[in-house]
Amino acid sequence: MPLSLSYLVKRVAWSITVIVGVVVLSYLIIILSPGDPAVKWAGHPRGPGAAKAVEQARKELGLDQPLHTQILNFLRMVFTGDLGLSIAYRQPVYDVLWRNLAATLELLLVAYAIGVPLGSFLGVFAALRRGKRVDGVLQAIGTVFANTPTFWLGLAIFMALLPSGFTAYGRVNVSLALSTGFYTITGLYLLDALLQLNFPVFVDALVRLLPPALAVAAYPVGVCLRIGRTLMADALLEEYVRAAAAWGVKRRTIVWRYAFRAALPGLVQVSGLAFAYSLVDAMVVEYVFGREGLGRLLYDAVSVNDFRLAIGLLVIVAAFYLIVNTLADIAQALIDPRVRL
Repeated sequence: MPLSLSYLVKRVAWSITVIVGVVVLSYLIIILSPGDPAVKWAGHPRGPGAAKAVEQARKELGLDQPLHTQILNFLRMVFTGDLGLSIAYRQPVYDVLWRNLAATLELLLVAYAIGVPLGSFLGVFAALRRGKRVDGVLQAIGTVFANTPTFWLGLAIFMALLPSGFTAYGRVNVSLALSTGFYTITGLYLLDALLQLNFPVFVDALVRLLPPALAVAAYPVGVCLRIGRTLMADALLEEYVRAAAAWGVKRRTIVWRYAFRAALPGLVQVSGLAFAYSLVDAMVVEYVFGREGLGRLLYDAVSVNDFRLAIGLLVIVAAFYLIVNTLADIAQALIDPRVRL
C-alpha cells in the first residue's frame, strides 16, 4: 500500500497545527486593526445611549474579554463548527460560507477542467517538437499565462465583451431563473439546472461562467504547459522509450503509454497545486464579473470588520489548500509505485 497510517496521522496533526496558526494570526491582525466590529453589530448607534449599546455589543461578541481568552474561545468555536452569526449578514457564519463556497467551486472546477487538459496537451505537443520554433512560442505563451495577473486578465476579458452587449455579469439571469422555476439544490447552478432539466438556465449560467473561467484557467494552462513540456522531454529521452522506438512500436503508443505515463505523476502533483492556487484567482475574478462567491464575501467581511466571517473564510481557504495538496500526494502515490507515503 502506498498510503500508510502514519502519513495520515502526521498529515492530520500538521493540518490542525496550520489551522490553529491561521486562526491565531488572522484574529490578531483583524482585531488589532483599526475599526470596531461592535459598532457595526450595534447598528452604528448615536445619541446618549450609543456608548452603552456598543459596550453591550462587545459583550455579545466576546470582545470584552482578555485577548488570549478571545483567541481560545474562537478556536473552540472553529473546531466545534459554530462561529456564531455573521456581523455583515446576521446569519450563521458557516451557512454563509458554504453557500458562497459552492459558487466559487463551480467557477474553479470549470476553469480547472479547461486549463489542466489544455496545458498538458500543449506541453506534450511542445515536447514532441522541442528545439523548433513552435516549441519556443508555446513556452513563451506558458510563461505569459503563468505570470499574468488574473485580475487584469479577467478585466480585459470583461471589457472585450462590452462591445458585443454581453457582459457576463452575475451567475444567472434572475428573471429567466424565476420565470422557469429554477431553484438551488447543491449551489452549483450548472448541476442544479441539469438536475431540473432546465436547459435555458443551464445555457445562460454556462455562457456567463465561461469568460471568468477562461481568465482563471490561464494559470493552470501556463503551469501545466511548461512543466508538462519539461517532464515529457525528459521521458522521451529515457532508455526504455528509445528501445521501444527502435523496436518499431507505434509512435502514439510510445508517446501516450510510455512517455506520458512517466510524466503523469509530476503533472498530477503540479495540477493539484495549480488547483489550490487558482482558488485565490477565482475569488478575484468573480469580483470583477459580479459573481457571488468567496471573493465578494471577503470584501464584505473586511469592509465592515466582520472578524467572524473573515477568519472563517481564511480557515476555509487554508483547509482547501491542505485537502487538495493531500489528495494530490495520494493520487501521485497511487499512480507512481515508487512513491510511498
